[in-house]
Amino acid sequence: MSMLSIRRVVPLAIGPLLAIGLPAPVSAAVAGGPPGAVITSTPLPGKEAPGSIASSITYWTEDSLGQARQSLATIYVPTGTAPAGGWPILANAHVTAGLGDDCAYTDDYGTAAADVNVVTPWIQAGFAFVATEYIGIGTEGSHAYLDATAEANAVIDSVRAARSVAPTLSRDYVVNGISQGGHATLATAAKAKERAPELRLAAAMADAPATKVEGYIPLAGPYIPPLPAPDYTTYVSYILAGLETARPGFDLNAYLTPLGRAVVDDAHRLCYFDMNTRTQGVGIGQMLKKPLNTGPFTSVLREVTTLPVSGYDAPVLVNQGRFDVVAFPFLTDLQVTEMLLHGAKVTYRPYATGHNVWKEALPHNIAFARKHLAG
Repeated sequence: MSMLSIRRVVPLAIGPLLAIGLPAPVSAAVAGGPPGAVITSTPLPGKEAPGSIASSITYWTEDSLGQARQSLATIYVPTGTAPAGGWPILANAHVTAGLGDDCAYTDDYGTAAADVNVVTPWIQAGFAFVATEYIGIGTEGSHAYLDATAEANAVIDSVRAARSVAPTLSRDYVVNGISQGGHATLATAAKAKERAPELRLAAAMADAPATKVEGYIPLAGPYIPPLPAPDYTTYVSYILAGLETARPGFDLNAYLTPLGRAVVDDAHRLCYFDMNTRTQGVGIGQMLKKPLNTGPFTSVLREVTTLPVSGYDAPVLVNQGRFDVVAFPFLTDLQVTEMLLHGAKVTYRPYATGHNVWKEALPHNIAFARKHLAG
């Protein structure tokens, strides 16, 4: 859920587009095209990660109400000759960036030094890297933050879209993300086979996933005192704004003070760091005029954000920092336990770290992906 110490990413050399099957810019697909249909595809010279070439695509997907929506994604395809069957794909579900159009950032994965460490190891390991922006970040509408179904649809359909513009990509893919991206990773893993039976999800690696949001957010009310970290107000405001987007018929205003309404309005447009600045000195309790566990709030939040505990066909690796104060370890413990009880093949790896578990988890994620791609 946090932007971590990572910001933006990706550098490198550009190769002939036709050599890896990435076409010149196209404009195809009629309004409301099928999931994964590509609307535009544009090369990104100068934004490549080392050993890859980059392009940006806009494609069709669906929100959690089944409505056709557009999403952006950035594709990094290794240079050189693809293996038999094509380059396996790492589908990336990114960390919390914000909900507005200015918060799109996967097309900078190749140019921001910190994030090169996210993309480059996967390219070096022989994977293509496909990074969705989810729905509403850089495309029409706002982003339904932590909407499990919408996140999964955007990730899965980004793989479909990438394969349609890059014929050297395999039908085999793995998914990985941290925080919000960890939430999206688990949602994707539970839905992958049903949504895209033509693809093969070989493994899912969720780092510090946002879990059980529906269990603790409804505990908030006017009685919550100001908390020392502004991030918590940012996260709650994003969750409220996301719920408003996911379920436009839900009356969120029934729970908001005038200050809360203003903060949620800003959450729809401000990116993570700017939202942290905006919420300095604003307590969660000041945003609410009545407890969230009254009325329909809890049931609506549960419908939108709850992660499945069953339906996982691919093996799952969950990485969790034991000192994480953003994605709480005891909630991840509970999520993993319930998944195991329902027959999921889950490997749970704890780390003596906080929320920024991705650095320690990365080599384990690559090894896990390679192992299960091989069968």
